[in-house]
Amino acid sequence: MSYVEVDPQLVRHAGVRLRDAVGVARVVTGRRGELTGLAADAGHPALSDAVETFLSRWAHGLGCLMDDADRLASMLADAGQIYVDVEASIASAAGGGVP
Repeated sequence: MSYVEVDPQLVRHAGVRLRDAVGVARVVTGRRGELTGLAADAGHPALSDAVETFLSRWAHGLGCLMDDADRLASMLADAGQIYVDVEASIASAAGGGVP
């Protein structure tokens, strides 16, 4: 028989790190205007159009990914906290201290 072992701190930490990664992606997305401006400053309309098209599609895909990652980060953080709360409740009910 196999058992599932979970380290609540690692689960919560994964949620925090994922949320940090989403923050970085949001910063990059926020600088989209700078990137299109640099392409426009190059003085070649075809390059500027290609960069704008790429960034528009990339930003859409990244936005979808960030939304999913935000939800996953919240679920991981919540799950980690629930494990901690359940372990504390079991320890308390068994007459022990909080782990």
